Amino acid sequence: MQNLTERIRNKAEQNRDYLVQLIQELVRIRSYSGESEEIQRFLQDRLMQLGMETSLVKVEPTKLEQYQGFSYDGFPYEHRYSLLGCKRGHHQAGACNIRSLLLNGHIDVVPPGDLDCWEDNPLSGRYVDGKIYGRGALDMKGGLAAGITAFKLLLDLGFINSGDLLISSVCGEETGGCGAFALVESGIKADGCIILEPTQLKICHIQSGCHTFKITLKGRSIHACMAYKGVNVIDKFYLIYQALQQMDKRRHQRFAPKLAANYENPANVAPFNVGRINAGEWPSSVPDRLEAHGRMGIFPGETVEAMHAEFEEAVKVASQQDPWLMDNLPQIEWYEGLFEPAILGSENELIKALTLSHEQITSRKVQCEAVTYGSDMRIFNLYANIPTVLYGPGDVSLAHTVNEYLEIDQALEAVCTVAMMIANWCGGKFC
Repeated sequence: MQNLTERIRNKAEQNRDYLVQLIQELVRIRSYSGESEEIQRFLQDRLMQLGMETSLVKVEPTKLEQYQGFSYDGFPYEHRYSLLGCKRGHHQAGACNIRSLLLNGHIDVVPPGDLDCWEDNPLSGRYVDGKIYGRGALDMKGGLAAGITAFKLLLDLGFINSGDLLISSVCGEETGGCGAFALVESGIKADGCIILEPTQLKICHIQSGCHTFKITLKGRSIHACMAYKGVNVIDKFYLIYQALQQMDKRRHQRFAPKLAANYENPANVAPFNVGRINAGEWPSSVPDRLEAHGRMGIFPGETVEAMHAEFEEAVKVASQQDPWLMDNLPQIEWYEGLFEPAILGSENELIKALTLSHEQITSRKVQCEAVTYGSDMRIFNLYANIPTVLYGPGDVSLAHTVNEYLEIDQALEAVCTVAMMIANWCGGKFC
């Protein structure tokens, strides 16, 4: 008689083609920001084929304004839906330790960038040498497909779950999490949640936060031949930029030692970055207006308000050192893309159960670490009170870049671990 680990691994191998085909189909459906209806209806049909009750949850932004972490992302909401599937648990009255589990993933993807740098169409879903290529294959349609395949695998083995199993596919994760907030607003509940982000099968239980900012500065324009009589706003921004870089170093010196053990690079826990600068209108004119857009990191355990205050104070202090800036203070606007930090204690039962499931399947100790990027983890933890971690296949360094790909062997390992986790966490029997 095979033990459960062997049965799961063998059945996963039998479902390799199912997993590959599902990822390919998902990659080939356009789902850039604002485009979610087609792919959600496709997934709804797949979940229904597996016997799940399903519902599409419309994203209605006016209902989400009550949540501090929600922000409008600039994309239309008319065709934005999240999808929720549920396989109700079958348990006897009075049964103990019946727990529900939510498997979550997002279907929105970032733009492909320079198409000339891709070896193939970004939506090709090409499968070669054990890798599936395409935008979203790794981040994170592949992880979502792995969760669905794990459920199918258990059905193939005759598993009947005791606790409810939920699978959610959300939109808008890349732009702030409107899809996850829509699920919160709908009243979603679970005893634990695994977001199948690409973590190389590490358990990520700490997430740094960040918030998008815009700094606007004014100068004095004049013909470049008389530049000394004008005020070049780029020079003035450089003073502010240097001050913010120094602030970032001080913040890491203050916060990072408490978190260093959880991060790969303690000097990059909650980084500051300027990603876009617009200044000037004419090559031979001194520029008199500048807008700088970027993201400011928020440390785990730090409030959004505290970060805002420190950032704004650094800009104010730097401005007081320059006569022009003192009279023409830079304007700061916080907008879109607020990702609050989140921490789930390492002793949480969800982490213990996932650790056990991983080690049962892989015979390797699992690594736990923190991530420096924002994800929907904080929404389920902070707003739905659902203990949530990230765990899934793939290397995040391949996300948001050209020729993105996912290795199917690691995706199958994720399938096996998630299947074991469902059995361990939800409980049930094999018929």
